[in-house]
Amino acid sequence: MPGGGGGAVSLDRQRVGRQLHLTRLHGLPAGSHHGGRTVNGDEVVRFAPLEGWVRTTHAEEVWGTVVTFDVRDAELDADAHRAVADAAAYLHQVDAWFSTYRLDTPITALRHGLSTYHQMPAIVRHVLDRCAEARDLTNGVFDPWSVPGGVDPSGYVKGWAADSVADMIVARGYPNVSVNAAGDVTCRGLQSPGSPWVVGIRHPDDPMSVIRVVSALDCAVATSGEYERGHHIIDPRTHRSEVQLQSATVVGPDGGLA
Repeated sequence: MPGGGGGAVSLDRQRVGRQLHLTRLHGLPAGSHHGGRTVNGDEVVRFAPLEGWVRTTHAEEVWGTVVTFDVRDAELDADAHRAVADAAAYLHQVDAWFSTYRLDTPITALRHGLSTYHQMPAIVRHVLDRCAEARDLTNGVFDPWSVPGGVDPSGYVKGWAADSVADMIVARGYPNVSVNAAGDVTCRGLQSPGSPWVVGIRHPDDPMSVIRVVSALDCAVATSGEYERGHHIIDPRTHRSEVQLQSATVVGPDGGLA
């Protein structure tokens, strides 16, 4: 599936210092290094003090980007790491179903007319059905069938996949998790005792600050901005980029629809 911008940057209390009131939250600039790998600037900067909890984090390279996991609780056992590893592995299965860049995926076969909807795996049909519902819900503003080259559900899949793997981890007994799929952030449970996850939306003109803060309790926060990939917010009715928009954020219960 098409890669988005780079993975969002997670910041703990030590890194943000006393900036939690968010008049200006200092993050990592685009292309800076964090934890031994390059972190590209993205539209979402997350920060979440632990307040006595422990955490396990993971960054998975997939879809041409990085998906990050953050699991928290008063205690985490070894199975928490296995739950995250299994969730990360599932992202590669999602790629095997939905990548439009690979020649061996069901969605590529559908796009090239080599297969039909009814020959798709059940999970692919489910996602296509959800995309059709989203097209109807938005009166065609979201329309994976309108793009050149054939149906491309990537705009739905990334948020749907973030929801799916977050829910997989919750089902394993770890209710407090956030997943950042290159700007599509899914949050479940809490970031610390009594506190929902907090998501800061990156300022489109200044990668070192945020423009808005969202408290995310069992919901998704999805942002798309022109500062990393240029103008790519397309109106499918005109097939033109909405150049007036620098950044757009949607908050809701469904990551795919967001």
